[in-house]
Amino acid sequence: MFSSSSSFFVVFSGQNQKQKQVVKCERGMSMGPINIKGEIERVNGKELSYSEFVKRYMEKNQPVVLTGLMDPHYWRSSTDWVTLQGQPNFQYFSTHFGASKVQVADCDTREFTDQKREEMMVSDFIARCLQLEEASAVQCYNENSSSNGPSISVPYLKDWHFVKEYPEYVAYVTPMFFCDDWLNLYLDNFRIHIDSDTQQPDKEICCSDYRFVYMGVKGSWTPLHADVFRSYSWSGNVCGKKRWLFLDPSQCHLVFDRNMKNCVYNIFDEVSNSKFPGFSEAIWLECTQNAGEIIFVPSGWYHQVHNLEDTISINHNWFNAYNLSWVWNLLLRDYNEAKEYIEDIKDICDDFEGLCQRNLAANTGDMEMALEVHQQYLSIFP
Repeated sequence: MFSSSSSFFVVFSGQNQKQKQVVKCERGMSMGPINIKGEIERVNGKELSYSEFVKRYMEKNQPVVLTGLMDPHYWRSSTDWVTLQGQPNFQYFSTHFGASKVQVADCDTREFTDQKREEMMVSDFIARCLQLEEASAVQCYNENSSSNGPSISVPYLKDWHFVKEYPEYVAYVTPMFFCDDWLNLYLDNFRIHIDSDTQQPDKEICCSDYRFVYMGVKGSWTPLHADVFRSYSWSGNVCGKKRWLFLDPSQCHLVFDRNMKNCVYNIFDEVSNSKFPGFSEAIWLECTQNAGEIIFVPSGWYHQVHNLEDTISINHNWFNAYNLSWVWNLLLRDYNEAKEYIEDIKDICDDFEGLCQRNLAANTGDMEMALEVHQQYLSIFP
């Protein structure tokens, strides 16, 4: 999943009345006004049956915050990964998983429609987080003086395939509401394959699963987006606090440009009225997700997420019979667009259909495939 940055306060509500909220982020930047209608419903998951969850949220495609489902007896991560003070246990990660290679986003640098990413070891990511915290502490101490050293960008570890990489380490148990998971059930038939440049033996694929660990310091964030494949997602906060802003699918056109090609990157930027004429009409829902809470994100809901504290979360994307139509419609639309986009090279391409499929994968969220497609274009048009 996934975009990004900072912090907000109190939800306004009033009957039959839209209210505008000007939000100020943690790093001191002024954020523009957006229309916030209210908060996402919060429910005790222990008091909710599976059939009730399906009827109230899955069938209706409505988001909800679920409490009481992250029992430490079944969530080893709640103790191993968290200090007694409720902070991420960076030392534990460096000691036990430090050699793992992960994707880390630079929350201060945009690259196309996402944040710029680089691959690094977990131990290097931890070192960067600690360096940032030390620099922030010094800046707070000397807040009235100018900073002499170079600024440090805000790092955010994203899309770590932890379950596939450490199958013997049972960090958590998926709540029953999310177990009807056709996507990851299918991908569990394949072994993880790290190096996409080497030939893949039988039963290996590059895309290992859609179960992720995210780890970000206070101020890290994820830009506005809808989830890959228009899947469902769920996100459980092992520690820390997040702020979510949601847009109902019926209003998603309001965050696109006139050609419905480009989406707003950050809803708190100065958004151009001429480029995004409907943006000011969008009505948002929000919620604050605390440690030990899980949020269900339905299909097609655009959302932007900010870490208000140092945060670790578990995230799954998945689909089943209730949202399969969302997935199919998106893939069919994107396939037709991908095919139309490269129609002019059909006669000179040896495997046009294969290129269409790889282009589809790239456009639908597979970054490794995007790089492969780019290389293939270069081979056709050097």
